[in-house]
Amino acid sequence: MRRSRIEIPVRGTVDAALARTAAAHLLDAAGVADEAGLGFLDAVTDRVLAEAGSGAAKLVVEPDAAGTVVRATVRDGSGADRWIGELELPAPVDPDALALHRPDVDTRTLAEELLRVSSRAGRMASLAAERARELKWHQTELEETNQGVLALHAELAQAGDEQRRALAAARAARDEAETARSRLTFLSAASAHLMATLDQRELFALVRELMVPDFADGVRVWALLEGGGLGRADGAADGDDTPPSAVRAAVAASGPVHGDGRSCLPLVSGSSVLGVLELYRPRALGDDELLLTELARRIAVAVDNARRFEHERDVAATLQRAMLTRLPRTPGMELTARYLPAARGMNVGGDWYDVFPLGNGEFIGVVGDVTGHGIQAAVMMGQLRTALRAYALEEHRPAALLARLHRLLGHLEPDLFATAVIVRFRPGHPEVTLAGAGHPPPLWRDADGTVRTVDLLPGGMLGLPIDPAHTDTTVSLPPGAALLLYSDGLVERRGESIDDGIGRLVKCFSGLPAGEGGPDAAADGLLDAMITQQDSDDDVCLLVFVASEGPAGDGPGHR
Repeated sequence: MRRSRIEIPVRGTVDAALARTAAAHLLDAAGVADEAGLGFLDAVTDRVLAEAGSGAAKLVVEPDAAGTVVRATVRDGSGADRWIGELELPAPVDPDALALHRPDVDTRTLAEELLRVSSRAGRMASLAAERARELKWHQTELEETNQGVLALHAELAQAGDEQRRALAAARAARDEAETARSRLTFLSAASAHLMATLDQRELFALVRELMVPDFADGVRVWALLEGGGLGRADGAADGDDTPPSAVRAAVAASGPVHGDGRSCLPLVSGSSVLGVLELYRPRALGDDELLLTELARRIAVAVDNARRFEHERDVAATLQRAMLTRLPRTPGMELTARYLPAARGMNVGGDWYDVFPLGNGEFIGVVGDVTGHGIQAAVMMGQLRTALRAYALEEHRPAALLARLHRLLGHLEPDLFATAVIVRFRPGHPEVTLAGAGHPPPLWRDADGTVRTVDLLPGGMLGLPIDPAHTDTTVSLPPGAALLLYSDGLVERRGESIDDGIGRLVKCFSGLPAGEGGPDAAADGLLDAMITQQDSDDDVCLLVFVASEGPAGDGPGHR
């Protein structure tokens, strides 16, 4: 076995050069490239020179047993290892084969190594120059890339800023849209509530709920009076009935006036100023001023509607009261009538009653109901009442009278309808004749308190576009017996069928004490039982007949 190990004592620079030359030949034999070999040899040379400067040194270079690593060991004069360096070979080699390449280190060999090192150095210099050029090119590319990256970062930053601005604008637009939607929702809900009532007291109470505390600490409503004065319209009893200057200024300007701790918004309907909405200690209005101005306009419309409604109701009530006649004197037949307006809404309707003589000892009694409420219903009720009296001058049969009223109503008001029950009676005579047109059935009661409905033959409502067949029905009404005519307002209730209402009325009518207080007591008892405990949506009319033995004197009239 040949030994590939190199051991060279080093006492100075020449020895170090010779040791380097021997190590270089070993690396060449192992196939080590110039760059890696030169780096390793330079490290070995530096270490061995450093150690030789302190005294005798020795360089040992050898491959490991596997032939994959070359190890260089620098030892001092005592043989102790001072430095060990290793170089990984590019491919495993046979350690024994390397022994063939051990040179005889002498001056010639040293010179050859010098030339070879110089040649390697030249190649390394050329390689270094080439790498320097490549490095410079890469540096240039890197700088350009960095500039591009910086430019890209700037563009991205600008895009980010623009995106943030766009998001902020979108968020602001969304918030503004949400605010606008909330305002429109508030206006819509407020308008629905304002238009749902025709009572000014309820209206002004609602205005306070809408304004306080969201928009102001308090609110007052002033109405423009005849003559140009201003008065409180909200009915609040706070003792302050003197309008402040800002309220008068709002009327004069027909526009909002702010100052002195209050905001005054005129209530304008059409081209007329109806009054002023005064908000004292208001919140900062800002964009809400437009909202409140529009709300004030809608309040004005609601106030105008309520005023018109109340005026129409008062006119209709006056007209209706004028139509409710005093009952005539009917010896042998006691009479009483009652009329109650509706408790809610337009409380004047088309219900009426009437009793009048025919001139031959007989009388006509009627209870009727024109559909609808208000002036139109009251006017048509008056026309039907007058027409019935006129027709009765020539025709006495109830069915025939209903037929004439039917034709008249269809001619005057095709869109209105009416119901009625007509009774013809002769005081003291034990029979009466009736006919009905779509009206609730009359109730008959004997002297013992037994009550039943009078089943009239069917007859359609007056004014329907058909040719109804009204038929007379004769009913016995002996002394002590009673007959009740009434309108549907007495028996109709929400959530209850009219048959149930008529059943309750039958029970109430039969439960009244017989003969006590006459027809007045009967009428009042029926109203107390049927109406007093609950409000009615419709007006109520009733007419009570009680047959008596002899003359009854003047009828008690109507209420």
